[in-house]
Amino acid sequence: MPKNKDEIENFKGATAATLKAIARAKHTDVSFSAGERHERPSHADEVKTTLPIPHQNMDLASITLIRGASDAKALRLKYHQKDLHLKNTPLDLTAKTAFDALEQARCEAIGANKMPGVLHNLGEVLNDKCAKLGYQRLQSREDSNIGDALHAMARIAMTGEAIPENAQTLIKKWKPWLDEKLGADSLTALKNAIHDQEAYAKASKNMLINLGLLAPNDEEGDHQLDAQTDQNGEGESDDNNSDTDNQEQGDSQAKGEALDSTQDNEAHGDADSQSMEDIGEEDFGGDSAQDQGGEARERKGEHFSHDPEGRYHIYTRQFDEIIAAEDLADPEELTRLRALLDQQLQSVQGVVSKLANRLQRKLMAQQQRSWQFDLEEGVLDASKLTRIITGADVPRAFKAEKQTEFRDTVVSILIDNSGSMRGRPIAIAALCADILSRTLERCGVKVEILGFTTHAWKGGKARDLWIDNGRPPFPGRLNDIRHIIYKGADTPLRRSRKNLGLMLKEGLLKENIDGEALVWAHNRLSRRAEQRKILMVISDGAPVDDSTLSVNPANILETDLRNVIAWMEQVKQVELTAIGIGHDVTRYYSRAMTISDADALASALVSRLEKLFDV
Repeated sequence: MPKNKDEIENFKGATAATLKAIARAKHTDVSFSAGERHERPSHADEVKTTLPIPHQNMDLASITLIRGASDAKALRLKYHQKDLHLKNTPLDLTAKTAFDALEQARCEAIGANKMPGVLHNLGEVLNDKCAKLGYQRLQSREDSNIGDALHAMARIAMTGEAIPENAQTLIKKWKPWLDEKLGADSLTALKNAIHDQEAYAKASKNMLINLGLLAPNDEEGDHQLDAQTDQNGEGESDDNNSDTDNQEQGDSQAKGEALDSTQDNEAHGDADSQSMEDIGEEDFGGDSAQDQGGEARERKGEHFSHDPEGRYHIYTRQFDEIIAAEDLADPEELTRLRALLDQQLQSVQGVVSKLANRLQRKLMAQQQRSWQFDLEEGVLDASKLTRIITGADVPRAFKAEKQTEFRDTVVSILIDNSGSMRGRPIAIAALCADILSRTLERCGVKVEILGFTTHAWKGGKARDLWIDNGRPPFPGRLNDIRHIIYKGADTPLRRSRKNLGLMLKEGLLKENIDGEALVWAHNRLSRRAEQRKILMVISDGAPVDDSTLSVNPANILETDLRNVIAWMEQVKQVELTAIGIGHDVTRYYSRAMTISDADALASALVSRLEKLFDV
């Protein structure tokens, strides 16, 4: 039966008080939010902590889940030293996710070993999480998140608890691989160090090294930069409209994403002051035909090698850059360019907004709750009320809500920033990305907006270096690429809205090397924890770089693009779709459409997204 408002408020107050008591953090502000989810919870913070909002019809199962979420956050507050954790956190994003999951398992295991009630609650939360993520139907290890697997296996090993029913398939798929890499007693070192966070962190990093997620020489790095990124993101509610977030935090977070966007987490900035010589091959693909000794290197990594025959080469990565949009113009210029963008597109904003609202209604409909009728218990069905009053026999007069499954999703919009997009095409692309990002955020779908171009026309410093080295034949890619982060997936649009005006900056748009841009965008998405990852490419032509094409086979860039697309469709980590403006991209992408004019871009984008979500 439904609970009244006082009962729900009393439960919320008791849960908040219990959290503070377990954590011994009486000054922590505990709030309840519909955006907080059991399967992907935000981290507890010393200042504020968010719990899932209680269901109106609280039954024992839903009460246990909220208590479990509260216990997990309380234990992290009590046993977790944030500064120590940040000091040891790896820079690689996949390793970072796994490392954090192992630390969460440690905190939960300590409390579970001391309090049987907490152990029960945490077990129910794990069981519910695996059910919501579909792990009970898991077909292969690659379809799940390694962080979820390590969290479950480490905690179970440290507590000795029974494996929850819905977690059994997840563990069954991962255990043989972990045993092969680490040995049957791989988790013993973690259990022995459970009460020493420093020793536990070291054991966790050794495990990640043995699993191939972390290179031995990656243990040391600029953790100050990484800590700054984590401090800006950790403890933040999923409610992207929170008024407590300020612009300074947003700028730091966007810059932190630029730092974290490559395998080895190189710093971003101007190519003259910060080279990208040491960026891992995984993020750009290809071989380097000139690297310190001038010897070609073979591409590595099954997830990153986008030309299996190694035909595509990169002369040097020394002058390439991945850069946040705000680092390419000062704040005043970004504000001016954003105003110019809005002014130019006043006539089309209404049309785009209507299309976006149509998409929002469609997505919201998929997330709406549906009802089960003719039940023996639940909420009284008002449609049968008159029959009950008149004395008719109505044995099944109740109904209950059920949540429609809607998978956790992230969308990346990759925009061609080549010179041929100058003018109305790039302006409309920026506006559509803006409005669609806002729309998808309202529906709980995270969005990132990326751009790709080159640093110079017809070769830059890479070509100069090639000339100085005597012009060796067939040098491979011979320009300095520039990949731009306009908006990170974890950055609310309000913090990065003005960055989109940068696309109108004079001199920004140059040439386009599509294959490497797709590898970069794919790798950013593949490291994220969301279940579903969508990459949308907006382009107006085939890859073109005069410097590269003038001294290599004429099809080098086009062949590489085809190889990248084939690789992405083979590994199936990301759903790929494309829109061509005045150019037939269907000859490259299996899921694509072509529009004749940029004015049709808004309807094309909405149409592609509707088809992707209509599954």
